[in-house]
Amino acid sequence: MSLKNLDFTSPSMEEARAQLFNALRTDDEVAQKEAMDVFAKGLEKSVNDQVKAAALQYQDGIQDEAILAERGLRRKLTSGERKFFAEAVEKQTISGLSKQFPETIIEDIYNNLVETHPLISLVDVQHGTVKTKFIYGDATKKRAFWGKIPADIKQILLDSFKELDISASKLSGFIALPKGYFELGPSWLANYVVTFLQEVMAAALEEAIVNGDGQNKPLGMMRKLSGDSGGVYPAKEKVTMGDLKPKTLAGIRAALAKAKTDNGIVSALANPLTYWSKLFPGLAYQTQAGVWVTTQLPTGEQIITTHAVPENDMVFGVLKNYLLVVAADVEITEYKETLAIEDMDLYVAKFFGKGIPKNENAFFVADVTTIEGATVPELEGNPAIKPEDTINPTPEL
Repeated sequence: MSLKNLDFTSPSMEEARAQLFNALRTDDEVAQKEAMDVFAKGLEKSVNDQVKAAALQYQDGIQDEAILAERGLRRKLTSGERKFFAEAVEKQTISGLSKQFPETIIEDIYNNLVETHPLISLVDVQHGTVKTKFIYGDATKKRAFWGKIPADIKQILLDSFKELDISASKLSGFIALPKGYFELGPSWLANYVVTFLQEVMAAALEEAIVNGDGQNKPLGMMRKLSGDSGGVYPAKEKVTMGDLKPKTLAGIRAALAKAKTDNGIVSALANPLTYWSKLFPGLAYQTQAGVWVTTQLPTGEQIITTHAVPENDMVFGVLKNYLLVVAADVEITEYKETLAIEDMDLYVAKFFGKGIPKNENAFFVADVTTIEGATVPELEGNPAIKPEDTINPTPEL
């Protein structure tokens, strides 16, 4: 169960989430530190506000955890989860404990991601383990026959079924834990850790699902399934789209039909900036009654926005044709390298998972750079606000 009351819809948290997406897409350690710092402090404020609200509401000492869990104020812990976080509170750390990080926490995180993130909810998410390989089928290949079984059935089945090894694909996510949070107790600590992991994993998973290069990570929708160099797979060739007219969009739909990968609802993925600047102006119109309404694309794709798609690109395909296999195994260690955040203890949580398109033609990428769109104002640079001493303010001259 995720927290219901954390304010992730405010402009500041939306901006922090977008900044986190962009930072994780690069190898810039400074940018990652700044993005993690902004996000962690925003989350810390949300939890602090929630703690204060709960303290005021239950100051008479009645701490009915079942009621708090039902209202979304706390996560209801299993016995194993409670033991883990109770030991964490006692030892003031979440690494090196006698108990492993609870698999039930990770399972809940994946379930919450499926519920709250449209992209992740529509791909084929399966649960596996680090020690086993996952077998999956290509829906475009023939796997059943009328009458006599073909002589080359072995080769047919080998072409139809494939295996996915998730042991070599490891996702490392940072947990920035404010100093003093252990004093809040197991339930609040669990809530914070779960929420932080969920947001960091969402950014990393969506980025990998869309454009992962396959090197120790999932192979994304925007990548070819052949021609790798050192384990890195090349990007797909882009189809140029200069408008949103039926004839232009029909070309991609025809390609999906030709590949037999139009076996479900076709989605169109776009960056939020691309949606508002290039797509929305062509989809909004005014009725005779003077009311503005928004229609869909002429070919009926389900539009999904995600920061994981680069600006001016779109990805078309049936999202169930992407397989994501995740394991509940997780390793948590304290991070003691150069990346440090003031007033925070930093940990690294390592997850195991692998993803891949089920067919080489499951997804097509379009370049919409030339579509005429809205004028987007330039953004301001980084803030440089001089800190004020509110305790001993300098008198005005």
